[in-house]
Amino acid sequence: MPDLLATADIHLLPQKAEAADLVMPSKLTGMLASAHAGTELATVVQTCGLVVPPGDAKAFAHAVRGLAGDWALRERLGAAGYLYAQAHLDREAVLGVFEAQLNFLLG
Repeated sequence: MPDLLATADIHLLPQKAEAADLVMPSKLTGMLASAHAGTELATVVQTCGLVVPPGDAKAFAHAVRGLAGDWALRERLGAAGYLYAQAHLDREAVLGVFEAQLNFLLG
């Protein structure tokens, strides 16, 4: 699945306003955009994508048109998304953080 997702130039991740900070969408791990400013999702996506307010169809369409017309922006955001995934979503990275937290709790 990651190889298939990596073939796309643009990924869209609509998020309902009511779910803004309930969970991190599982789709994000495979594709790294719609989110409330200040939520964890918006904080993550703004480093490697464009964030628009939930339910704002005009802003969403504007972001898609902007991405579609700017190859260099897509390349830059895609590279940033890859680096984020490697640093924060990779199995070894996640387990390393978990182990460090356990060690801290155990003293």
